[in-house]
Amino acid sequence: MSLSTARGFTTARPGEDWAAIAARVLPDEAPAAAVERLKSWNLHLFMRQPTGQFLGSDVIFTSPPAATQAPS
Repeated sequence: MSLSTARGFTTARPGEDWAAIAARVLPDEAPAAAVERLKSWNLHLFMRQPTGQFLGSDVIFTSPPAATQAPS
C-alpha cells in the first residue's frame, strides 16, 4: 500500500474573507468562480454561522478531494 498525495490546504490570514483567500490561492480564476470553488471544497466552513468568519486553526482546502477508486 502506498501513501496518497496530501490534499492542498491553507489557513486564513488575519482579516481574510472568502474573496481574499480565493485571490491568494486561485489567482488565475475569475474572483466569483474562485470563491464558489473554495466554498464547494469547504462545506464545513461555508455552513458556519456567522458566515465568512475564519479561525486561525481552520483548515481551508485549496484543491478538490482526490478521486477514489472502488475496491476490486
